[in-house]
Amino acid sequence: MSRSVGSPHYLAVCMAVLLAVAGCSNMPTAPQAAMQSGSSTSTTNVTDGAPSQVLGLNLLGGSSSTTKKSVVVGLLGGVISVGDFTLVIPPLALIQTATVTVSQPDLAHPVVSLSISPASANHFLLPVLLVGNAKHLGSSLISLATISYYNPATAQWEDVPGVSLSLLNLTVTAPLSHFSIYRISLGGKAGW
Repeated sequence: MSRSVGSPHYLAVCMAVLLAVAGCSNMPTAPQAAMQSGSSTSTTNVTDGAPSQVLGLNLLGGSSSTTKKSVVVGLLGGVISVGDFTLVIPPLALIQTATVTVSQPDLAHPVVSLSISPASANHFLLPVLLVGNAKHLGSSLISLATISYYNPATAQWEDVPGVSLSLLNLTVTAPLSHFSIYRISLGGKAGW
């Protein structure tokens, strides 16, 4: 008797394989991104990197001391961590190779600027995930947290729909359809 694998099962198996490969990114022998001397900006070409660079998922690794990174991202997607934020670009989210820049100018404030070049790449086939490390809020306030973005047309901060919270990991995650300036908010004001 033959049994065909349905698309949800196939997708689950593919994701398990990708996560297994991504686990190598935390090993001591993992490739390191090149840092420019005297600068907190680093540039990594994710399209030419090993699978551990392209698919590494270090979402729980805590804050980074880097305040800005620019990464070339292709069809395979990638992960960029800066300060208290991690940007997860899933495979096939972009329709072209682009340079993604993530910047948290002040590590004491939960605000991150996301940009992409060329500007025509600032829409995605699949949502890009922005994960904010909300450990500064503690478990008592995280249930009130959300992620909002600055809308330049209205000069207002607007909540991103579909935000999820993790009390276990103290993270706030938002699916993004475009890049802009984002922040972790509590009651309409920036978090900690």
